[in-house]
Amino acid sequence: MNQAPFYQVDAFTEVPFKGNPAAVCLMPCDLEDDLYQSIAKEMNLSETAFVEETSLKGIYNLRWFTPASEVPLCGHATLASAYVLFEHARFDDERITFHTLSGALYAENTSEGVRLDFPRNDPFEVDPPEEVLEALGISEPEEIQYSDTNQKLLVLLGDHEEVRSCSPDFEALLVADNPLGWRGVIVTAKGPSPYDFVSRYFAPLMGINEDPVTGSAHTVLAPYWAGRLGKNVMEAYQSSERGGELHMELTEERVLITGKATTVVVGTLYYQE
Repeated sequence: MNQAPFYQVDAFTEVPFKGNPAAVCLMPCDLEDDLYQSIAKEMNLSETAFVEETSLKGIYNLRWFTPASEVPLCGHATLASAYVLFEHARFDDERITFHTLSGALYAENTSEGVRLDFPRNDPFEVDPPEEVLEALGISEPEEIQYSDTNQKLLVLLGDHEEVRSCSPDFEALLVADNPLGWRGVIVTAKGPSPYDFVSRYFAPLMGINEDPVTGSAHTVLAPYWAGRLGKNVMEAYQSSERGGELHMELTEERVLITGKATTVVVGTLYYQE
C-alpha cells in the first residue's frame, strides 16, 4: 500500500468546526483521476484538494474534487492547501504558485491569514430562471446575474435576513431548467455591519447541497458588489450554518481573498495505484 499525508482543515475561520472543511492530500504526481475521485468520495467533504510537488520550489500542481466530480476552481480548498504547506510542510517562502484548471493561482502567507490571488469572474444580467427561483422559494428577487466564466448564477435578495432564511428544495433545484449551464447558485444581499455583503451558495449539481464558505463564489461576488457599492476593498460573510469571513481586494483582473484557517485532523492516507 502507498501512503500519503493528509490534513483536514477548516478554512475561512480561526475556530475549529466553523468555516468550510477541506481535506488536503499531499500526493506524488501523475496519479489516475479515478483514484482521486475515489479518495474524494471516501473523504466525503465538499472538497478534497490534491497537492502535487513539482521539481521547482514553490510551484505545485493542485486539483479539487467533490465527492461527485472534479471542479475547475475552489477557494476554500486552495486556502487550506496553502495553509498546510505553510504550517505543516514548513514551506519557508511567503508565496506559493498553484498550477490548476483555472490557470496559475497564487497564495501568500500574511499576518492576516492566507491571501489568495484569483481571477475575477464578472457576472452579467440575465432573465429570471423561473424554475430555479421556485426551487429556492424566492418570488421577487432584486436582480439575477450570471458568470459564464465560473458557471455561477447570482440572485440578489432584499436584505441579509432573506439570505439567511432561504430554504431551497434541493431536489427541485437539481432538475431545474438550466439553459445557461450553471454549476451552482449564489444568493446574496447587502450585509449588516461590519460586512459589506453576505451570501450563501447551493450546488446540488456538484454533489453539494450547500457549501459552507465558497472562495470561488466570491470571485463573482467581489466584482458584482464592487460595482454596486463603489468600493474595491470589502468584508464579506457567508452566512451558512457554519459561517465564514472573507476579506477581499479587487483589481482590474484579479480578486485577492484573505482568510484564516485551522487544522482539525492530521492523518495518513493509504491507497493503491
